[in-house]
Amino acid sequence: MPVATIEALIERLRVTPSSTAMETVEIVKKEKAKLLASVPNPLPLLAGADLFEQFLLRSLRGPPATGNSSGGSLSNSTSNADRIMSFEETRQHLLKNKQLFAQRAKAARDNIAIRGSRYVADGHIVLTMGGSRTVTTILLHAAADHSKHFKVIYVVDGVNKRADLAVKQLRDAGLEVETISPNKIAYVLGNQKMINLVLVGSEVVMQNGGVISGMGTAQLAHLTKTVKGGIKRFYVAAETHKICRKTPIAYPMVNRVGVNQKDISKFENIGVDPEGIENMLKEDEEVDYTDPELIDGIITEQGVKMASQIWEMVDDYI
Repeated sequence: MPVATIEALIERLRVTPSSTAMETVEIVKKEKAKLLASVPNPLPLLAGADLFEQFLLRSLRGPPATGNSSGGSLSNSTSNADRIMSFEETRQHLLKNKQLFAQRAKAARDNIAIRGSRYVADGHIVLTMGGSRTVTTILLHAAADHSKHFKVIYVVDGVNKRADLAVKQLRDAGLEVETISPNKIAYVLGNQKMINLVLVGSEVVMQNGGVISGMGTAQLAHLTKTVKGGIKRFYVAAETHKICRKTPIAYPMVNRVGVNQKDISKFENIGVDPEGIENMLKEDEEVDYTDPELIDGIITEQGVKMASQIWEMVDDYI
């Protein structure tokens, strides 16, 4: 979603004439507002839109001093040494390089797979859920290492088709994958001593290191830390373009950070079919918030980071 947002903003610039940097920035701001208002969960879009907006502002100011690069995935790879590009050159550069963003997103996932597979231990079991493509890529990369023999327990609920697809991909690669329902998580964590890694993906990483992900992620994190039965670590796999410049205030309902989904804590809309409520997440698409204190590490293409290090990455990357 963050990459799709960047591509949408570039496409808007392509079809909307502008003659000054200020006009270009205003076009992006207006389109960003439209995109965020169009979906019940705007956070993944916000992550991509903020990233592109900051990159655009840097580009319009000209390239950084020689030898000083931000290292972000949207860095200008074709700037000409010390020569400052004109406004039109900068605009054309953005339009021509639209396809690079999707390529870099895939490259980020591949780099995460390399780093994350090191945490998959020989002779142990990985517990996961959610159908994350990034997590699947990590496990497939680890499976390709013939010196490692591990198994996977996948939490499935019969509704999430992405999880079903992930299970099929892993089994097709030769991995032994057992599936369990969500109501067996605590039982399995307590009784399966060979589980040493709980690994999930993420829709958004908040700048405090907390994670917005599919409903049940927070529950899994809490159980990982509280159920007795061996040492188990909870890791999140996430590309850095999923970092969102937004900070939740203490265990918030996700509605308070912009997500529009049913809030049963207030007993609102009781007896009302969620599908009948305009612009609200369906139940199988709902998300929750996992506190950074429950996360042992966030696996990114730039390395495995402690949740507390996300603050620094926001300034360096965005």
